[in-house]
Amino acid sequence: IGLEGAKALAEALKMNVSVEVINMEDNDIGTVGAKALAEALKINCSIRNINLANNRIGLEGAKALAEALKMNVSVEVINMEDNDIGTVGAKALAEALKINCSIRNINLANNRIGLEGAK
Repeated sequence: IGLEGAKALAEALKMNVSVEVINMEDNDIGTVGAKALAEALKINCSIRNINLANNRIGLEGAKALAEALKMNVSVEVINMEDNDIGTVGAKALAEALKINCSIRNINLANNRIGLEGAK
């Protein structure tokens, strides 16, 4: 769906109260698309499971999603596999998990996290 599709979906999710599962795997949304979705997650209270695997989210996208997860109380499962978030992105998500009490499962495989990011 690319960047424009991600932006459109994010806008819709700000108002939607029924969608619980989103699978956006391998859609090339990039950092900007991830930031748009992060803004929606700050507001949306119905999404329980979101798959963002293989979307080139990068560090800045991970940071935006981490900030959103600090506020979101509905997401239970998030897959961010293969998004090149790196050590700093992993640390941002770890900080969010200290606050978020709804996440039960997070997949960060293949993100070049390294030993520092795993601490």
